[in-house]
Amino acid sequence: MNDMTKEYFFCYTKSMSLYLKENGINYLFKAISIKNNQIFTLYKKTDELQKALDKFNQE
Repeated sequence: MNDMTKEYFFCYTKSMSLYLKENGINYLFKAISIKNNQIFTLYKKTDELQKALDKFNQE
């Protein structure tokens, strides 16, 4: 795991990104991956983000 993935969460799932937005968690930026040409949103890893991700994955 590199330093970037330790501090940031790359979200490639539109439904997850929308869920996070609905729960008040804003991404740092939205971009297109040069590796696979997919759109992703980037989030700073926080306890709040982790709780929202856990809840999303339970649904």
